[in-house]
Amino acid sequence: MSEIYSPAVPHAAPVAPRRRRGPAMLAPLGYRDYRLLFIGQLISSIGNTFYSVALPWYMLTQGGGVINLGLVLTAYGAPLGVTTLLGGWLSDKLRARRVMLISDAACAIVTGGLAWATFGVHAPLWVIAALTAAMGAFEGLFAPASQAIAPDLLPEQQLQAANGLFYALMRLAQMLGPSLAGIVVASATASDGFAIDAVTFVASVTTLIFIRNRVTFPAANEANATTTASAQPSAEGAADAPLAPTSLWRFALMTPYFLVLLLVLLVGNLFNGAVMEVAIPALAQGPLHAGAQGYGFILTGWGAGALAGALLASALGNRVNRGYQSILFFTAQIPFIVALAYSVNTLMAIGCMAAFGLLNSLGNVSFLTLLQRKLPRSLLGRIMGVFAFCNFATLPLSVAVGGFATARFGATPVIVGGALIQLAAMVIALTSRDLRAM
Repeated sequence: MSEIYSPAVPHAAPVAPRRRRGPAMLAPLGYRDYRLLFIGQLISSIGNTFYSVALPWYMLTQGGGVINLGLVLTAYGAPLGVTTLLGGWLSDKLRARRVMLISDAACAIVTGGLAWATFGVHAPLWVIAALTAAMGAFEGLFAPASQAIAPDLLPEQQLQAANGLFYALMRLAQMLGPSLAGIVVASATASDGFAIDAVTFVASVTTLIFIRNRVTFPAANEANATTTASAQPSAEGAADAPLAPTSLWRFALMTPYFLVLLLVLLVGNLFNGAVMEVAIPALAQGPLHAGAQGYGFILTGWGAGALAGALLASALGNRVNRGYQSILFFTAQIPFIVALAYSVNTLMAIGCMAAFGLLNSLGNVSFLTLLQRKLPRSLLGRIMGVFAFCNFATLPLSVAVGGFATARFGATPVIVGGALIQLAAMVIALTSRDLRAM
């Protein structure tokens, strides 16, 4: 077990939770600070589904229709990718908890503003666009911080279980939340949906305020690097003091496996945009003749598989903690993607998507844990910012390319082609000795 130390006291005693009987996957919830984070972000994630339902519903019914909806979503997405880089930098300078707290507090104000602006009136387009742009900017700040905070709240041995549990519950919230949000917005107004989202942001802010974060759990490659020079006055401010800055670019140039990780992420994001967002809906509508209902069942299959995979990853814990294992999970999903492309009926497509979702969750959870465990803690926020930027920046390109390719060649060739490109990236990753040894 990695040494547990406090920035305030060089050789502080570990702060361990009380022993509790129960599944190992629930062990991270025994840590008070992580439990607060988990509860707050679960509530906030459910609230986000109200925003996701209320915004398009308001724009389609009272905000000017599809064209204005597209403009508002563009206003949201444009700053989202840009501010992820700033959010990563701020996470390393100010600590992830502070960035999350500031971002969620700002989002509470913005969604409250949306509730006020849309209450019983037709709000001007520029007002909605400005508020959604602010929402995108602050969520961009939030994204890398939320991926970098867990190692500050949990020992290394609990990261895999925590990431799997968190991913599973977030997936469950995303599956159930939209239905609840739809009922509320349909029976009340879009303004009420925005108001509920604002309240859930307040709940998240409250839990973040009460996180003490007085004990820091170092990464494995930093566990033996603590010195008496790091001693600080014993206060909350000292616990939140920024870590010594280092150069991200120097790290990237001197660390070949980092570029391989970036390649895996880029290919995965390009695949998700072109295949998941464009080709699979076209497959359901065209060759499978599944209709909207069948397409919904196909997506439900993926969601159920993803939920099961996250729970399995959490239960496996440290038994899945090597770089090559993450890559193998991503590689194992490729045959099911190819089988999906040649599905003869909706039931087969649902089964393929369930297997795909399960393996994808196993890969994503173990991949995130790998980053949190092995990458330098002082750079973790910035690295997560780069990865989040790649995620958001590649989406418009991938869906555009996917649309043109699907229209020209059909859904099946695009899905198979995407799977083969992903396979090539996985082969390259497996040839990296440093990545395999992580």
